Amino acid sequence: MGFGTSIMKTLMFVFNGIVWVLGLVLFIVGIVVLVEGQNWNDIIDNKTVPVSALLIVVGLVIAIVGFLGCFGALKQNSSMLLIYAIILGVIIIIQLVAGILAFIFSDEAGTYVQEGLEKGLWDYGISKTLTEAIDYVQEEFECCGITTYLDWENGTIADAWVNDLNRSGDVPDSCCETYVTDCGVGGINNKDEMHSKDCYTTAVDIVFERGMVFGLVGLATILCEFFVIFLAHKIRLDVEDQKIKAKKGKARKPKPEES
Repeated sequence: MGFGTSIMKTLMFVFNGIVWVLGLVLFIVGIVVLVEGQNWNDIIDNKTVPVSALLIVVGLVIAIVGFLGCFGALKQNSSMLLIYAIILGVIIIIQLVAGILAFIFSDEAGTYVQEGLEKGLWDYGISKTLTEAIDYVQEEFECCGITTYLDWENGTIADAWVNDLNRSGDVPDSCCETYVTDCGVGGINNKDEMHSKDCYTTAVDIVFERGMVFGLVGLATILCEFFVIFLAHKIRLDVEDQKIKAKKGKARKPKPEES
């Protein structure tokens, strides 16, 4: 094994380790998105499910394939390195397609959030799942109402809350800065005790912030994957070259003279 091959194998292990870690990060992030999404998927029509599923699958495959690359480089198995490079190439294509689609549909994120919040406020108090989802959003994101806390006294927005439950003048307890039972009673007139942020802007900002994190992790993963594929290809070529030289050496070896 030449000195150049040793360096490439070392780099292969290092960058493959980085790819493995990034794959594990994507896997963990996917699980977090899936678990968190359970709390407000009723608002956004389960839009987080395909995203989390993709992150989990891609992250898990990257982590598993990483072992294949390390083992192939360690054993200098050209076939294993070729399979590794092909699988990693397919993963890169999937990541690029997912990234492009996410970019194309990113403008619709605001629409999904808006429609989901409108649906949630409309049936708040009579739909258990939507009520829990809105409470989660308002508590977790420390916001109140779609565009203002005053949405809760508008019967054309909070229909069930105002018209069916006759809670005009009140806000849900999840709007309170300090949560205690019935803290939202008369909340419309206690602005200072309510969350000051609106839920639409806050939720959209959080979606884009998390999308940016996913994008940066994905970009870093793809760049490392490209470099690892290059290293795998170079090591494979070097292994094949050594095999050819070994065969030529055997062919040139003189036969022992007969006594």
